[in-house]
Amino acid sequence: MFNKRLISMVPQALRYILRNVAAQLTALVANVVLMLLIGLFLQRLFDGVAVDGWVAMLLGAGVAVIAVRMACLTYAQRMGVAAAAAAKRSVRRQVYDKLVRMGPGYSERIATSEAVQVSVEGCEQLESYFGQYLPQLLYAVLAPLTVFAFLAPLCLPAAVALLVCVPLIPISIVAVQKIAKRVMGRYWGAYTDLGGAFLENLQGLTTLKIYQADGYKQEEMNREAEKFRRITMKVLTMQLNSITIMDLVAYGGAALGMVLAVLEFRAGRIPFWGCFAVIFLSADFFLPMRQLGSFFPHRDERHGCQR
Repeated sequence: MFNKRLISMVPQALRYILRNVAAQLTALVANVVLMLLIGLFLQRLFDGVAVDGWVAMLLGAGVAVIAVRMACLTYAQRMGVAAAAAAKRSVRRQVYDKLVRMGPGYSERIATSEAVQVSVEGCEQLESYFGQYLPQLLYAVLAPLTVFAFLAPLCLPAAVALLVCVPLIPISIVAVQKIAKRVMGRYWGAYTDLGGAFLENLQGLTTLKIYQADGYKQEEMNREAEKFRRITMKVLTMQLNSITIMDLVAYGGAALGMVLAVLEFRAGRIPFWGCFAVIFLSADFFLPMRQLGSFFPHRDERHGCQR
Protein backbone atom coordinates (compact mmCIF):
# COMPACT_ATOMS: atom_id res chain seq x y z
CA MET A 1 0.00 0.00 0.00
CA PHE A 2 2.89 2.33 0.83
CA ASN A 3 5.80 2.36 -1.59
CA LYS A 4 8.51 3.72 0.71
CA ARG A 5 11.12 3.91 -2.04
CA LEU A 6 8.86 5.91 -4.33
CA ILE A 7 7.79 8.26 -1.53
CA SER A 8 11.44 8.85 -0.56
CA MET A 9 12.15 9.79 -4.18
CA VAL A 10 9.50 12.54 -4.12
CA PRO A 11 9.55 14.11 -0.64
CA GLN A 12 8.35 17.48 -1.94
CA ALA A 13 4.98 15.95 -2.88
CA LEU A 14 4.17 15.12 0.74
CA ARG A 15 3.26 18.69 1.68
CA TYR A 16 0.65 18.79 -1.11
CA ILE A 17 -0.72 15.42 0.01
CA LEU A 18 -1.04 16.58 3.62
CA ARG A 19 -2.80 19.77 2.52
CA ASN A 20 -5.14 17.67 0.40
CA VAL A 21 -6.03 15.45 3.36
CA ALA A 22 -6.43 18.45 5.70
CA ALA A 23 -8.87 20.08 3.26
CA GLN A 24 -10.95 16.91 2.97
CA LEU A 25 -11.05 16.51 6.76
CA THR A 26 -12.20 20.12 7.13
CA ALA A 27 -15.04 19.47 4.69
CA LEU A 28 -15.95 16.33 6.64
CA VAL A 29 -16.00 18.14 9.99
CA ALA A 30 -18.20 20.88 8.52
CA ASN A 31 -20.68 18.25 7.36
CA VAL A 32 -20.66 16.54 10.78
CA VAL A 33 -21.33 19.84 12.56
CA LEU A 34 -24.26 20.57 10.25
CA MET A 35 -25.79 17.13 10.94
CA LEU A 36 -25.42 17.67 14.68
CA LEU A 37 -27.14 21.06 14.47
CA ILE A 38 -30.02 19.58 12.47
CA GLY A 39 -30.31 16.81 15.05
CA LEU A 40 -30.47 19.31 17.90
CA PHE A 41 -33.12 21.31 16.01
CA LEU A 42 -35.25 18.18 15.53
CA GLN A 43 -34.72 17.27 19.19
CA ARG A 44 -36.24 20.59 20.24
CA LEU A 45 -39.20 19.95 17.96
CA PHE A 46 -39.50 16.44 19.37
CA ASP A 47 -39.52 17.81 22.93
CA GLY A 48 -41.93 20.63 22.08
CA VAL A 49 -39.39 23.33 22.95
CA ALA A 50 -39.47 26.72 21.23
CA VAL A 51 -37.25 26.93 18.16
CA ASP A 52 -37.20 30.70 17.71
CA GLY A 53 -34.10 31.66 15.76
CA TRP A 54 -33.11 28.06 15.00
CA VAL A 55 -34.44 28.12 11.45
CA ALA A 56 -32.38 31.15 10.50
CA MET A 57 -29.34 29.67 12.24
CA LEU A 58 -29.72 26.38 10.34
CA LEU A 59 -30.09 28.17 7.02
CA GLY A 60 -26.97 30.22 7.72
CA ALA A 61 -25.08 27.10 8.86
CA GLY A 62 -26.19 25.22 5.75
CA VAL A 63 -24.96 27.95 3.42
CA ALA A 64 -21.68 28.19 5.33
CA VAL A 65 -21.12 24.42 5.23
CA ILE A 66 -21.82 24.26 1.49
CA ALA A 67 -19.35 27.10 0.88
CA VAL A 68 -16.71 25.48 3.10
CA ARG A 69 -17.11 22.08 1.45
CA MET A 70 -16.90 23.52 -2.05
CA ALA A 71 -13.79 25.53 -1.18
CA CYS A 72 -12.11 22.62 0.62
CA LEU A 73 -12.84 20.01 -2.05
CA THR A 74 -11.68 22.37 -4.81
CA TYR A 75 -8.49 23.07 -2.88
CA ALA A 76 -7.98 19.34 -2.26
CA GLN A 77 -8.29 18.62 -5.96
CA ARG A 78 -5.72 21.32 -6.77
CA MET A 79 -3.34 19.86 -4.18
CA GLY A 80 -3.75 16.44 -5.76
CA VAL A 81 -2.80 17.84 -9.15
CA ALA A 82 0.16 19.68 -7.59
CA ALA A 83 1.38 16.48 -5.88
CA ALA A 84 1.17 14.54 -9.14
CA ALA A 85 3.04 17.29 -11.02
CA ALA A 86 5.77 17.44 -8.36
CA ALA A 87 6.18 13.67 -8.52
CA LYS A 88 6.49 13.67 -12.32
CA ARG A 89 9.04 16.47 -12.32
CA SER A 90 11.17 14.81 -9.65
CA VAL A 91 11.16 11.34 -11.21
CA ARG A 92 11.77 12.67 -14.71
CA ARG A 93 14.76 14.63 -13.45
CA GLN A 94 16.17 11.57 -11.70
CA VAL A 95 15.64 9.41 -14.80
CA TYR A 96 17.35 12.01 -16.96
CA ASP A 97 20.29 12.21 -14.55
CA LYS A 98 20.65 8.43 -14.66
CA LEU A 99 20.62 8.41 -18.47
CA VAL A 100 23.32 11.08 -18.44
CA ARG A 101 25.44 8.96 -16.13
CA MET A 102 24.94 5.92 -18.38
CA GLY A 103 26.12 7.91 -21.39
CA PRO A 104 25.32 7.40 -25.08
CA GLY A 105 25.54 3.63 -24.68
CA TYR A 106 22.24 3.40 -22.77
CA SER A 107 20.43 2.34 -25.96
CA GLU A 108 22.57 -0.81 -26.05
CA ARG A 109 21.11 -1.87 -22.68
CA ILE A 110 17.52 -0.67 -23.06
CA ALA A 111 15.50 -0.55 -26.26
CA THR A 112 14.25 2.93 -27.10
CA SER A 113 10.65 1.71 -27.60
CA GLU A 114 10.72 -0.03 -24.23
CA ALA A 115 12.13 3.07 -22.53
CA VAL A 116 9.38 5.25 -24.03
CA GLN A 117 6.67 2.78 -22.98
CA VAL A 118 8.00 2.54 -19.42
CA SER A 119 8.24 6.36 -19.24
CA VAL A 120 4.62 6.87 -20.36
CA GLU A 121 3.25 4.15 -18.08
CA GLY A 122 5.37 5.43 -15.20
CA CYS A 123 4.00 8.98 -15.53
CA GLU A 124 0.43 7.67 -15.49
CA GLN A 125 1.13 5.61 -12.38
CA LEU A 126 2.78 8.56 -10.63
CA GLU A 127 -0.24 10.78 -11.29
CA SER A 128 -2.60 8.18 -9.90
CA TYR A 129 -0.41 7.23 -6.93
CA PHE A 130 0.50 10.71 -5.65
CA GLY A 131 -2.52 12.64 -6.91
CA GLN A 132 -5.27 10.20 -5.93
CA TYR A 133 -4.23 7.04 -4.11
CA LEU A 134 -1.98 8.40 -1.33
CA PRO A 135 -4.27 11.31 -0.33
CA GLN A 136 -7.30 9.04 -0.37
CA LEU A 137 -5.46 6.40 1.68
CA LEU A 138 -4.60 8.88 4.43
CA TYR A 139 -8.08 10.38 4.34
CA ALA A 140 -9.71 6.93 4.48
CA VAL A 141 -7.74 6.19 7.66
CA LEU A 142 -8.40 9.53 9.38
CA ALA A 143 -12.03 10.12 8.34
CA PRO A 144 -13.55 7.19 10.32
CA LEU A 145 -11.52 8.18 13.39
CA THR A 146 -12.76 11.77 13.08
CA VAL A 147 -16.41 10.75 12.81
CA PHE A 148 -15.90 8.25 15.64
CA ALA A 149 -14.66 11.06 17.89
CA PHE A 150 -17.95 12.91 17.32
CA LEU A 151 -20.29 9.91 17.59
CA ALA A 152 -18.68 7.96 20.43
CA PRO A 153 -20.00 10.34 23.15
CA LEU A 154 -23.48 10.08 21.62
CA CYS A 155 -23.77 6.31 21.05
CA LEU A 156 -20.66 4.30 21.86
CA PRO A 157 -21.93 0.83 20.78
CA ALA A 158 -22.92 2.06 17.31
CA ALA A 159 -19.70 4.09 16.90
CA VAL A 160 -17.54 1.09 17.87
CA ALA A 161 -19.45 -1.23 15.53
CA LEU A 162 -19.04 1.21 12.63
CA LEU A 163 -15.33 1.68 13.32
CA VAL A 164 -14.71 -2.08 13.53
CA CYS A 165 -16.45 -2.71 10.20
CA VAL A 166 -14.31 -0.18 8.30
CA PRO A 167 -11.14 -2.37 8.02
CA LEU A 168 -13.23 -5.16 6.52
CA ILE A 169 -13.27 -3.27 3.19
CA PRO A 170 -9.48 -3.43 2.49
CA ILE A 171 -9.39 -6.96 3.93
CA SER A 172 -12.06 -8.04 1.45
CA ILE A 173 -10.17 -6.35 -1.41
CA VAL A 174 -6.97 -8.20 -0.56
CA ALA A 175 -8.83 -11.52 -0.27
CA VAL A 176 -10.47 -11.09 -3.68
CA GLN A 177 -7.15 -10.06 -5.25
CA LYS A 178 -5.48 -13.23 -4.03
CA ILE A 179 -8.20 -15.28 -5.67
CA ALA A 180 -8.06 -13.18 -8.84
CA LYS A 181 -4.28 -13.58 -9.14
CA ARG A 182 -4.68 -17.11 -10.51
CA VAL A 183 -7.28 -15.95 -13.02
CA MET A 184 -5.03 -13.08 -14.15
CA GLY A 185 -2.18 -15.55 -14.73
CA ARG A 186 -4.35 -17.59 -17.11
CA TYR A 187 -5.61 -14.37 -18.72
CA TRP A 188 -2.18 -13.10 -19.70
CA GLY A 189 -1.13 -16.59 -20.84
CA ALA A 190 -4.12 -16.80 -23.16
CA TYR A 191 -3.52 -13.22 -24.31
CA THR A 192 0.09 -13.84 -25.33
CA ASP A 193 -0.72 -17.21 -26.92
CA LEU A 194 -3.51 -15.70 -29.00
CA GLY A 195 -1.35 -12.77 -30.11
CA GLY A 196 1.58 -15.01 -31.02
CA ALA A 197 -0.62 -17.42 -32.96
CA PHE A 198 -2.29 -14.57 -34.85
CA LEU A 199 1.07 -13.06 -35.84
CA GLU A 200 2.44 -16.44 -36.91
CA ASN A 201 -0.61 -17.23 -39.04
CA LEU A 202 -0.55 -13.75 -40.58
CA GLN A 203 3.12 -14.09 -41.53
CA GLY A 204 2.50 -17.54 -43.01
CA LEU A 205 -0.80 -16.68 -44.70
CA THR A 206 0.63 -17.17 -48.20
CA THR A 207 1.95 -20.62 -47.32
CA LEU A 208 -1.37 -21.58 -45.71
CA LYS A 209 -3.22 -20.52 -48.86
CA ILE A 210 -0.89 -22.56 -51.06
CA TYR A 211 -1.41 -25.73 -48.99
CA GLN A 212 -5.13 -24.92 -48.41
CA ALA A 213 -4.66 -25.03 -44.64
CA ASP A 214 -6.11 -21.59 -43.98
CA GLY A 215 -9.53 -23.03 -43.06
CA TYR A 216 -8.01 -25.28 -40.40
CA LYS A 217 -6.03 -22.36 -38.94
CA GLN A 218 -9.17 -20.22 -38.95
CA GLU A 219 -11.00 -22.80 -36.85
CA GLU A 220 -8.00 -23.02 -34.52
CA MET A 221 -7.94 -19.25 -34.08
CA ASN A 222 -11.68 -19.26 -33.38
CA ARG A 223 -11.17 -21.79 -30.59
CA GLU A 224 -8.33 -19.76 -29.10
CA ALA A 225 -10.37 -16.54 -29.34
CA GLU A 226 -13.31 -18.21 -27.57
CA LYS A 227 -10.95 -19.42 -24.83
CA PHE A 228 -9.61 -15.90 -24.38
CA ARG A 229 -13.16 -14.49 -24.29
CA ARG A 230 -14.15 -16.89 -21.51
CA ILE A 231 -11.10 -16.00 -19.43
CA THR A 232 -11.80 -12.28 -19.98
CA MET A 233 -15.33 -12.78 -18.66
CA LYS A 234 -13.89 -14.48 -15.57
CA VAL A 235 -11.59 -11.50 -14.96
CA LEU A 236 -14.50 -9.07 -15.29
CA THR A 237 -16.57 -11.25 -12.96
CA MET A 238 -13.83 -11.11 -10.34
CA GLN A 239 -13.75 -7.32 -10.60
CA LEU A 240 -17.52 -7.11 -10.18
CA ASN A 241 -17.32 -9.48 -7.21
CA SER A 242 -14.76 -7.19 -5.60
CA ILE A 243 -17.08 -4.19 -6.02
CA THR A 244 -20.04 -6.19 -4.72
CA ILE A 245 -18.16 -7.30 -1.61
CA MET A 246 -17.05 -3.73 -0.86
CA ASP A 247 -20.62 -2.49 -1.23
CA LEU A 248 -21.96 -5.26 1.02
CA VAL A 249 -19.44 -4.44 3.73
CA ALA A 250 -20.03 -0.69 3.45
CA TYR A 251 -23.83 -0.75 3.38
CA GLY A 252 -24.02 -3.66 5.82
CA GLY A 253 -21.77 -1.87 8.31
CA ALA A 254 -23.77 1.34 7.98
CA ALA A 255 -27.02 -0.59 8.49
CA LEU A 256 -25.58 -2.27 11.60
CA GLY A 257 -24.69 1.11 13.09
CA MET A 258 -28.16 2.46 12.35
CA VAL A 259 -29.87 -0.55 13.93
CA LEU A 260 -27.75 -0.26 17.08
CA ALA A 261 -28.51 3.46 17.31
CA VAL A 262 -32.27 2.84 16.99
CA LEU A 263 -32.11 0.12 19.65
CA GLU A 264 -30.20 2.40 22.00
CA PHE A 265 -32.78 5.16 21.41
CA ARG A 266 -35.68 2.79 22.07
CA ALA A 267 -34.00 1.71 25.31
CA GLY A 268 -33.75 5.37 26.33
CA ARG A 269 -29.97 5.35 26.57
CA ILE A 270 -29.37 8.01 23.92
CA PRO A 271 -31.38 11.12 22.91
CA PHE A 272 -33.19 11.48 19.63
CA TRP A 273 -30.61 13.83 18.18
CA GLY A 274 -27.86 11.31 18.94
CA CYS A 275 -29.75 8.61 17.06
CA PHE A 276 -30.32 11.04 14.17
CA ALA A 277 -26.61 11.90 14.00
CA VAL A 278 -25.55 8.23 13.92
CA ILE A 279 -28.06 7.38 11.18
CA PHE A 280 -27.04 10.25 8.90
CA LEU A 281 -23.29 10.05 9.55
CA SER A 282 -22.81 6.28 9.49
CA ALA A 283 -22.11 6.34 5.74
CA ASP A 284 -19.19 8.73 6.30
CA PHE A 285 -17.35 5.87 8.02
CA PHE A 286 -17.29 3.82 4.83
CA LEU A 287 -17.43 6.20 1.86
CA PRO A 288 -13.71 7.21 2.02
CA MET A 289 -12.55 3.59 2.23
CA ARG A 290 -15.04 2.57 -0.45
CA GLN A 291 -13.64 5.23 -2.78
CA LEU A 292 -10.12 4.07 -1.95
CA GLY A 293 -11.06 0.68 -3.37
CA SER A 294 -11.19 2.17 -6.87
CA PHE A 295 -7.57 3.38 -6.48
CA PHE A 296 -6.32 0.17 -4.88
CA PRO A 297 -3.05 -0.90 -6.56
CA HIS A 298 -2.94 -4.34 -8.14
CA ARG A 299 -0.08 -6.35 -9.50
CA ASP A 300 0.53 -6.48 -13.21
CA GLU A 301 1.35 -10.11 -14.03
CA ARG A 302 3.29 -9.13 -17.13
CA HIS A 303 5.94 -7.12 -15.34
CA GLY A 304 5.46 -8.12 -11.70
CA CYS A 305 5.06 -4.53 -10.59
CA GLN A 306 2.33 -2.58 -8.86
CA ARG A 307 -0.08 -0.36 -10.72
